[in-house]
Amino acid sequence: MTRLTLVTLMASMSLVGVPAITTQDRPAADPAPVILTGTVTVADKGTYQEHAFEVPPGVTRMDVEFTHAHKGEGTQLEVGLFDAQRFRGTSRFSKERFHLGEFEATPSYVPGPIVAGTWRLSLGIPVVRAGEGSTWRATIRMSTRRTPREGLGAVLKHEPGWYVGDLHAHTLHSDGFGCVDPGTTDARGCQPWEVVEAARARRLDFLAVTDHNTTTHHADLATLQESLTSMLLLRGQELTTFRGHANVYGTSRVIDFRLGFRERSMHDVVEDVRREGALLSINHPARETGDRCTGCGWDAPQTPWERIDAMEVVNGGVIDGPTAGMPFWYARLNEGHRITGVAGSDDHAARSPRGRVGAPATVVFATELSEAALLDGIRAGRVHVRTRGPEGPLVDMTASVGEQRVPMGSAMPATSSTGRARSVRLHIRVDRAAGQRVEVVRSGEVVATIPIETASAELTHSMQVSTGQWVHLRVRDADGPGLTAFGNPIYF
Repeated sequence: MTRLTLVTLMASMSLVGVPAITTQDRPAADPAPVILTGTVTVADKGTYQEHAFEVPPGVTRMDVEFTHAHKGEGTQLEVGLFDAQRFRGTSRFSKERFHLGEFEATPSYVPGPIVAGTWRLSLGIPVVRAGEGSTWRATIRMSTRRTPREGLGAVLKHEPGWYVGDLHAHTLHSDGFGCVDPGTTDARGCQPWEVVEAARARRLDFLAVTDHNTTTHHADLATLQESLTSMLLLRGQELTTFRGHANVYGTSRVIDFRLGFRERSMHDVVEDVRREGALLSINHPARETGDRCTGCGWDAPQTPWERIDAMEVVNGGVIDGPTAGMPFWYARLNEGHRITGVAGSDDHAARSPRGRVGAPATVVFATELSEAALLDGIRAGRVHVRTRGPEGPLVDMTASVGEQRVPMGSAMPATSSTGRARSVRLHIRVDRAAGQRVEVVRSGEVVATIPIETASAELTHSMQVSTGQWVHLRVRDADGPGLTAFGNPIYF
């Protein structure tokens, strides 16, 4: 006989490996987790069971953890799901945790809307250990659009640190170039697995695939993430409009890219991105635009710059020159906007001579290696860029006045309590840049140049600042203009 218990937990309970979420953190619309438990005996061998649970309206993702006693010791239990209308998949014995979403799901499960109604956990019982019963437990966590998502995979690393990745790459889901059999000569890779493998070969910590005006690639990425423990795959899409391109990270819901259609504006785009809890970054803003590359440069009218999270300052190999992004970025910073500078390879042909996955690399200081933490790190501006790839220099900076000290991406008062201008002390750390030089840039103008004499350098520089100014660092080759790295500003 089977004993079944249905327990509804408080919202503070969490799955193993998922940080606890308090009722203060979780929106009121988010359902509390549900736990199903039971016991099977030898009498249940060779049978199937269904255990019902209710899914309220508004759920967009379901995470399930399933465990049972005596696994690998003579008992085997299969698990699967049926929604209120159809079969949604089974993982038999292969997975202890899985998820279903509107746009992607763990392999062997079917993505699609999480319909409201009575769902059924399917339990198959092929083998039960002789003489003993086996307890089982299913923890079901449901998320809404208002709930922060965990992304395509679990947290890969739980420690804080600098994580290196590429925020801009393409596959055949949009316009990856010349996809051919990888066994042929001069193979060009545009299958999702080929792009991911190119990034893994460069030992990146994360990769965002940002195909144009679609998120169909997210299902492929979810499949690849299943067994990929060395690199996190971020959900991305490139909004490709007639007035500019922008990447959106952190949602699988397609953001409407049709600027001008039915009076849709960038204000509407930003609202939709914020509603998803996602992040928006303007791509290659100073690139040439026209019939050859429609909308490649940014000129979208009424762009709400005060609400733009990030900007692609370096795109592929375009680092300096008339189409480079840094002057455009500087102009927005000088207008008073705080926009995090990032970079992306914009790769379209992984594995070919044209492939450039990982160069440039964006480096984010995050509390852990997860999608949510990386996006939070970008929002906070704790980011530097290595223009030539992941092996480039590490750049970090803090600013101090007396006992007050703030990190890169932060703001501090430019005047004292009496209104006098302040002298701030910059604390600069640069690694892997011996023989190069640091440029201290204040509001777009180089105010100091410091040679880097050792592989790991700790430098200081004092300077006057006034209200509205910002300071950041650039690292260049000792001879020549070659920019190898830059950090984000501290704002005054």
